[in-house]
Parts: sequence; structure tokens; C-alpha cells
Amino acid sequence: MSISYKLMSAMTFEEAHALFNRGFEGYVMPMNLPFDTFVGRFGSDGLSPAQSIVAYDGAVPFGFVLQGIRDVDGQKISWNGGTGIIPEYRGRKLGIPLMEEAEKLLKENNVSVATLEALSENKPAISLYEKCGYKVEDDLLFLRANGVLNSQLPDLDGYEMVRIPAAQSIGSDLFPTIVPWQTDASNTPKVGGEAVLITKNGEVQAACLIRKKCVFDTEAESITLFQVKENGNKDAFNKLLAHALEYDQPINRTTYNFLTGNGRVVSYLLESGFENTPISQVFMTKTF
Repeated sequence: MSISYKLMSAMTFEEAHALFNRGFEGYVMPMNLPFDTFVGRFGSDGLSPAQSIVAYDGAVPFGFVLQGIRDVDGQKISWNGGTGIIPEYRGRKLGIPLMEEAEKLLKENNVSVATLEALSENKPAISLYEKCGYKVEDDLLFLRANGVLNSQLPDLDGYEMVRIPAAQSIGSDLFPTIVPWQTDASNTPKVGGEAVLITKNGEVQAACLIRKKCVFDTEAESITLFQVKENGNKDAFNKLLAHALEYDQPINRTTYNFLTGNGRVVSYLLESGFENTPISQVFMTKTF
């Protein structure tokens, strides 16, 4: 074998697309993305061919690490949006050197925290990342609740609901910054992103980051919950979620890469009618 590494920007998108789909063949959750969907990820998810690495055996590309970098509160955060090796090259201990090469690029770009997610049941991948210095920060849940959860929304009783575009919460202390990449406020506002707050006497009691799927001036078809911040005020939190997630409407609600945290918020959601799904991930980080 004659191993070398190049930036993905040296490939055409057609070549990168073919490598990506081959790299996920036979995985726990195989991905076979259409070309347009694959290309769209670079814009919608903030990935960059110039920050992504491809491994070659001679002239044959066999592995990749998709990466993106963003500035958050004065520090650079990176995300591994997909690591894959084509079937013929698996089992040859090529994963660690591939990750090390990707890490060199992150260091050259002054990244201070690298992040990624891995399926909870994909133990080999989690083990690989741990060998590369990543640690599991939290479990990520994909909960769901369909249909009407409460036919009558609770009275606010002195609380006030405030809705702002998700982009307006960027740089504030409403939500943490080291979170799964696609749940950050800078990623959610692209289509229907909102930060919803419940306040009392001018003080924020709880807040959530959501995204609605709807046609302009029509009722929501679905709502995705990405993040929650609460201070232990269960009454305020339940009022917030009932109104923000429209418990009185017959719609689909999901959480996406939702941090388990201390478990309190998850318990509240389950009490409200949310259910676990078979999918879960782990959130992993590495500090440089």
C-alpha cells in the first residue's frame, strides 16, 4: 500500500459523492445519499471540502473525514460530519491514521474543540474515536410525540412567552455553545428556526430552540426540538414546551440529537407524552 492524503477539494463533487456512499456501505446505518442531498450538506451543515480529508492508496481513494469549522464565542469549533472507509480497506487499522491526518488540519486552522457524534450501538467507531483522544460527553436522544398531547394549552398565569428568530440568540447565554453541531443556534435558523422563551418579571425561566416545518402563513406540519435551557422551574418549563411545541395541535414532534444532561428535561418530555425511539447517539469532544 502507498498511503497519501489530500483535501477533498482536490476531487470533483461527483467523485466525493461516490466515495461517501461507498464509505458507508454495510455500516450500522448505511447512507446512500442522492447527489443533490450530498452536495447540499456542505451548505446546510457548514461542511467544507477544503477542511475535509481523503485517504488514497496510490490513485485509489478509500477513506474520508468530512469536516466543518465555525467560530463560536472567540474560539474555533470543528465537527466531524462523517468518517468512512470503503469495504475493501476495512480491518487494516487505517482509521486512526486517517483521523490523525484530519486532526492536523484542525490544528492548522487553530481549532480548540473538535466535536462529533456516533451511533450508540456502533461500538467500534466509539472505540476508534476514544483511541484518538475523544471522550463521550453525553447521550443524544431522538424522542417523538405525534398528535394532540393536550387539547387545552395551560394558562400562562403571569408568565410571558417571547419568540425570536434563532439567529438572534447566537452569541447570547441562552444556550450552551459546545453542543452537537446541527443543534446549535447558528445551524437551526436556516428554515423556521426559533428561540422561544418564557419569562416572569423580566427573568428568563426557560428557553428552547426549535424549528418548524410549515408553508408560509399556515399551521405547522411538524416541530423539531434541538435544545432546552431551564432552571428547575418545572411549571414554567411545562408551559413553555406546551406552547412552543403546540401540544394542542395534531402534528409530529421530534427531538434531534437531544442532550440527555441530568435527565430532568427528558423526564418532563416523557411525562408529557414523548416516547423513546430506537435511535440514539453519543456526543464526543476533543480539546486541543
